[in-house]
Amino acid sequence: MPEAHPNPIHKFAHQAMGTFFEIVIAHADGVYAGQAAQAAFGEIDRTERLFSRFDLRSEIGQINRMKPGQRLPIGIETYESLAIAEQVREETGGAFDINRKAWENRNNGQDGDTEEEATALSPAAFSLFETEAGFEILRSPGEPGARPALDLDLGGIGKGYALDSALEILLDWSIENVLLHGGTSTALAAGTAPRGDEDREGWPVGIGGGWPSLGVPRQLVLFEQALSGSGTEVKGAHINDPRTGKPARGHVAAWAVHSAAAVADALSTAFMVMSTDEVENFCTRHAEAGALLVVDYGKCRVFNYGI
Repeated sequence: MPEAHPNPIHKFAHQAMGTFFEIVIAHADGVYAGQAAQAAFGEIDRTERLFSRFDLRSEIGQINRMKPGQRLPIGIETYESLAIAEQVREETGGAFDINRKAWENRNNGQDGDTEEEATALSPAAFSLFETEAGFEILRSPGEPGARPALDLDLGGIGKGYALDSALEILLDWSIENVLLHGGTSTALAAGTAPRGDEDREGWPVGIGGGWPSLGVPRQLVLFEQALSGSGTEVKGAHINDPRTGKPARGHVAAWAVHSAAAVADALSTAFMVMSTDEVENFCTRHAEAGALLVVDYGKCRVFNYGI
């Protein structure tokens, strides 16, 4: 566990992915810290160019135009993000799904489905392969004469993955004590803040809004962890349940803690959709994940807090 240190804090901001990223570095040399931050921001920009679904030249843009049965070489960044997204999709029973078409189509002509049928995990629209030449994606052929719906959107995981990638750059620059966040919705911490509490090393991250009055902790101390949050306080009920294609009925707000920002980013969205029992079961099966839920106004549940 690292010791508390006296290094000053240097803050740097950058606009990308439709929001503002901020990097807070504790380091003796402010000029060096700034150079490292700019290198990390460059990695975030590069990630955005790969993931933008609105850019036909991006890898996600190319994937969304693939024909059934077609294979396409992709970079490791796209491969890793899609693999994480697919793993979270499977482990949450489809409560997180980057394929917009898959869950949008669930809301068309399926009102007669039973609840079990409506929330059944749909088959993956793609498969990933690691070959000697690199990485590839295969669009699922589907049934003869059918065209499986495919419209990938990494909006629920992309900022988290960008933070993970930026942290790797900072660590290469020997920046060991740093806090990063993307639009305040996802934060990632490494090392510890100056004058850290000896009993709990890390970076304190506050939880804004009126949620603390409902029993949500006012702050978490992140040590080699990420925290991501989703809620209805700002945008209202804007999250749909991919399993039904209808507005989520899970929680008013949800936060997820995980060692990887990409996973925390995805889980915070999934926890908004899942029932409280489903989230509790998930955290029981995954000791590395934590959850803070506002079940309803005046009621809060916490699982694996303090991991």
